[in-house]
Amino acid sequence: MSILDRYLSRECAKPLLIFCVGLLLLFANFTAIRYLNQVADGMMPFQSVLPLVLVRAVVALELLLPIALHLSVVVTLGRLYTDSEISALFGSGISPARIIRIVCAGSLVVTGLVAYLSISVRPWANGTRYRLERQAVTEIDLNDMQPGHFYENSSGTVLFFQQRDQSSDRMQKVFIQSRSEDRVRLVWAEDAYYPAFVEAGAGRTLICSGAQIYELSRNHSAVRQVTSDGLVIEWEQPRVLSEEYKRKAAPTWQLARSNVPKDIAEFQWRLSTPVAAFLMGLLGFPLSRAKARQGKYAKLFVSVLCYVGFYNLSMMAKTWVEQGVVGTIPGIWWVHLLLGILVASLLWRGVKHP
Repeated sequence: MSILDRYLSRECAKPLLIFCVGLLLLFANFTAIRYLNQVADGMMPFQSVLPLVLVRAVVALELLLPIALHLSVVVTLGRLYTDSEISALFGSGISPARIIRIVCAGSLVVTGLVAYLSISVRPWANGTRYRLERQAVTEIDLNDMQPGHFYENSSGTVLFFQQRDQSSDRMQKVFIQSRSEDRVRLVWAEDAYYPAFVEAGAGRTLICSGAQIYELSRNHSAVRQVTSDGLVIEWEQPRVLSEEYKRKAAPTWQLARSNVPKDIAEFQWRLSTPVAAFLMGLLGFPLSRAKARQGKYAKLFVSVLCYVGFYNLSMMAKTWVEQGVVGTIPGIWWVHLLLGILVASLLWRGVKHP
């Protein structure tokens, strides 16, 4: 490796590390705030927050590394342009193709890491995340729900209570709303409580005393009123593995054998992420071109817009494959093909007209 190779690699690695750590911290901060809100509402134990944030950060890393690589190339080469170092390199006989090869080598290293994260780590992290979330729901004390808050379970049932009795710890003046396809059910109870013992993984039931039950049909043609002194309401059903979880946590080799459109979309997404990282790294070279004294961060806004546009197109293509609108071929690859053509044309232009 020549002095130029080591110099450019080192200069690109420093902002890559800074951008990657910064984006990870930003993502972890937003994720932690969301989970801490659930802790404040009594829907999750505090000790589950850190493991969940770390697992979610691992999943996000496969998306944050490509944009961090792209921005690091743009910032590094942009600084060399504005400081006239690129002009000095070209004047000393260094060709643009040489710079592109160095960027390509660095992009391949990041691409290999992204491929490992996407193909192997992603399913493990999603499986761990689901297990932690299910364990967090099992471990919470549902009697820690705070009065004056609206709580909604996974089936859409809404619970609200005004106060809690200090001696019995029961909820008082309880309002519950549930919906089905043909009716709306409203329950007003004097007090309600959860059973003292709940088997791990089992459904949760809520026992209401002095309950007034109102059932309204969807077309409002009939209203039925019932009184019950020991109404039992299923608040949380036993958790089962959802199709989305099975797909995201499934091994990559298993998805490769599936003919289900959603499995195909997930499989192609895992394979396309490292391709995207490589192309975004190469795209940084033509986007980094700047005039002297223009500023090394002049092209950052354009770079971010390019990545956001590419990411949104990729998500749209993935959704089309999941819905069967687009077949396995071209699948989601047409977005990467368009980006590849754009990168190739810009690099060719950069080589011919440095």
